[in-house]
Amino acid sequence: MDSLPAELLNLILLWDIRMCRCEKNSILPLRLVCKAFDEILKPYVFKTIQLEFSRFLRQRRGAIEAKDWDEEGKIARDLQGNGSGLDVALYLDLMVVRDEEEITRLTNVFQGLIPKVPELVPLLASLRKYCMNESTFDETDFKELVENVLDATPNMRRLKLNLPFQVVGQQSRTATLLLATTIAALTKRPEEAKGLDTLVLDHVSDTTIIDICNNPMDLGNAIQAFSGLKHLVLSMKRQEARDARQVVFTKHLWFLIRKATDLESLCLIGWNVKRDIATRTHLHGVSANVWNMRSLPFHVDESRTSSRLRFLELKRVDIDPRSLLNLVAESARSLKELYLNEVYLKVGDHNASGGTSLWLGHGDLRKTEDVIWVAQDLRKIEGLELDVLRATGLGYDEFDPETNPMHPNYDLVDYSGRNRPFDQRFVEAVLYFEDPSQPEQHTLPPLNHLRKEKEYDAETFQKSHNTTSHFKRCIDGYFFNHNEQALKELQNIITVADRGMTLLSEEIDRARNGTGVLPRLPTR
Repeated sequence: MDSLPAELLNLILLWDIRMCRCEKNSILPLRLVCKAFDEILKPYVFKTIQLEFSRFLRQRRGAIEAKDWDEEGKIARDLQGNGSGLDVALYLDLMVVRDEEEITRLTNVFQGLIPKVPELVPLLASLRKYCMNESTFDETDFKELVENVLDATPNMRRLKLNLPFQVVGQQSRTATLLLATTIAALTKRPEEAKGLDTLVLDHVSDTTIIDICNNPMDLGNAIQAFSGLKHLVLSMKRQEARDARQVVFTKHLWFLIRKATDLESLCLIGWNVKRDIATRTHLHGVSANVWNMRSLPFHVDESRTSSRLRFLELKRVDIDPRSLLNLVAESARSLKELYLNEVYLKVGDHNASGGTSLWLGHGDLRKTEDVIWVAQDLRKIEGLELDVLRATGLGYDEFDPETNPMHPNYDLVDYSGRNRPFDQRFVEAVLYFEDPSQPEQHTLPPLNHLRKEKEYDAETFQKSHNTTSHFKRCIDGYFFNHNEQALKELQNIITVADRGMTLLSEEIDRARNGTGVLPRLPTR
């Protein structure tokens, strides 16, 4: 081992790290091999400090837990003191934390079953161990630990925060408290600490954004935290159905985003599950205000004169076509890469022929002034010169397809006879100025047209080139953000809720049919 050049040893261990990106813990034993291994691996192992639910529990923060953190903090300080340039990231995974209101709601729903199924009592009680209370941890405990970690990592420039993923109910005040407390801790870092330039927020709800922006102290902290950002990834949840609350959320959301005046990359991730790419249409079947709520909003700021945004990705969202154009237009002069991943245009009630906005357009229709053909209108945006445009799973989110004359085909059919994927046709129409609404232009493609999937498909292209959403998957650039234990705990919570709902359905059927007794809860 001593005969190996240091450069070669570094290269060998770096390849070990690359092969274990999904399982960071498998690298840790290598630190015990020898002092050289330990010194080489430290900057990578401690690139990210990860804190999940169990690290905040009071019963886990005794002498052993404090000793563990003291060792990590000492290593972080030592590495930075030696001028190693350690680029520390902080990953807070609070996905399994529950809101008391959520547990109370579950208990109320299943209250009538408890006399017949006493097994539900311990199951429901077990969920409270995930709540913030006197027996687990409270706001003060969370605040102190986060502040201690931030104090020990002055080079920390990246933060990923997984907020609680609510299974039952809608309004989680716990998520608001955790986000507000984390942002407040960021603002209390010493002056010599590096500023935050990368922020990834998962499961942030419109309610949380509204509540934070309505509190002057929380808003001031949020403005300070956002002001230095260069990279922002937001995974959002919509639940405010009232029109007035939707308007307030839209203004607050874009107010915060625009406070990041040096923002270079923005990724906005929605709430949609995987949809059928074979049809590329989706029907919610809900009221108009709920249908409007399930849309990525955009607030136009007439006073905004410049933007430095270079990379933009929209993923799993429904969006009004005019909002999409306005969003792109605001950053047109700086924007170089645009990714549309499972983006669905909102198409509402249109009784007039040709009144439906489309991705491409249609050769049999005359475009009127009040509709948008996205590909054509993107090309008309002044100053927009995209180097990269990629799309995956574009489609239409319908409100009332029966009154829409374009349903069900829209412009999804390739009348040129070349049977090209819809995403490819859209990318070609924007980048290569082909007018998809004119059938006579559908001739054999020139040599410079797109041939390979990665040259139009966003998911394929981003496997080798991702400038927007890669921080969500890998905050430090080395190891994937993966917490197997948190996923297991969340699955356990979902299982309890699912079992209760199954029993409730069986009780309803039994009452209707007057047959038998309620079966016992199956054991795990």
